[in-house]
Amino acid sequence: MESKKLIKERIQATEKTYQITSAMNMVSTSKLKKSERILKSFRPISDEVKRMMISLLSSTGELTHKALKRGKGKYCYILIASDRGLIGNYNNALFKRFEEYVSWKHKSKDEFVVATIGFKAFTFAKKKGYTLLNKESANIRDDILFVDFEEVSNNVLNGFLNGTIGKTRIFYTSYVNTLTNKISKETILPIRIKKEDIKEEQSEFLYEPDKEVVLDQMIRIYVNYTLYRIILEAKTSEHASRMNAMKNAKDNALDIESKLTLEYNHARQNQITTELIDIVNGSNAVK
Repeated sequence: MESKKLIKERIQATEKTYQITSAMNMVSTSKLKKSERILKSFRPISDEVKRMMISLLSSTGELTHKALKRGKGKYCYILIASDRGLIGNYNNALFKRFEEYVSWKHKSKDEFVVATIGFKAFTFAKKKGYTLLNKESANIRDDILFVDFEEVSNNVLNGFLNGTIGKTRIFYTSYVNTLTNKISKETILPIRIKKEDIKEEQSEFLYEPDKEVVLDQMIRIYVNYTLYRIILEAKTSEHASRMNAMKNAKDNALDIESKLTLEYNHARQNQITTELIDIVNGSNAVK
């Protein structure tokens, strides 16, 4: 059995771990509530932009755009992960699913390019030797701003429009609830609009300067808003995963502390018993 001093030191270290993980759990819970509120309010916005595009396309049968047609360039994947750790299996599950998919879909790494959002995604893609669209990590703060991913968004859209990249899919962790998230993939380019949806919209508006310019701007807005919504999904999932990971760590620290306290009490009791036996033996020897 370990000495009382060593057990006491382990108890103190476990108490500090409990305090840290408990604080991080509370911080993540607070961030999750805020992120969840923003996500729920933003989800309908990209759908509304898409509805406006359908209305614009319905006003004339001749209007079209390169972003609505399948490109002939290399496949492009946008991989969204976290910037920091202490998050359980959040990143590893995403990377594993992504590797499985590209191994099934492609024979060689030369057939696709990868754009990353989040430091962990950037280091993973670099380590695996994927062709990167962004040369530096696009880190995402907790209060997400468009400027955080503007470069990635522009590189992907401009690459699609000039033909250097083709079909573009996003791999990310979507948010279901505080206990559940799932690995998702979503096609962002080309923009999918069903023909039957276009036929249903017959509203006529006046567009300035002209419909082509308006459609081009709306497509750029749609791509940015869709990417923003997906990043919000991933960030909310990240907060939920970190909250659960810190709760588990906090509970484990509490269990370890209880076991160590019990072990310490046993060691103290054994020491007292040994001292009593020595006293009794010494008393008998004097007699």
